[in-house]
Amino acid sequence: MKFAAAFVFASLSMTAVHDEDYSDAGRIPVIGLQGPDSDACPAIGRIAMFEPKKGDFMRVYTDSSDLAPIKDQLQLSSLVWLCEADEGWQGIVYPKNETQDLGDCRVSAALSDPEPYNGPCNFGWVEAKYIELVAG
Repeated sequence: MKFAAAFVFASLSMTAVHDEDYSDAGRIPVIGLQGPDSDACPAIGRIAMFEPKKGDFMRVYTDSSDLAPIKDQLQLSSLVWLCEADEGWQGIVYPKNETQDLGDCRVSAALSDPEPYNGPCNFGWVEAKYIELVAG
């Protein structure tokens, strides 16, 4: 099941980059792409592996490119919401710290129209090949 998220989401959520989907923190993943009959971010993934040069954490970027600035890092086995996909990259939403839960991110309900994520959790972009699909 490793790497399933990369292939599943590449086919489910191909979208164009919209200029209005940027913030000071980078390009905001769009949620609600599967329509009003699906959760805003329809799957959960686990950070499953890294390239040896990346050490013991996964880099979270501000955009879907390893040339984009790094905004955060996630430990191996961290759970994340899988939202928008972009050519081998996955837009994710994840808790800010240990006191916040994955369920606090407000992406498990349907939306009538796609929109950039604006909830209480962190967001960013990781290489989809390092995500293992857990649910969805």
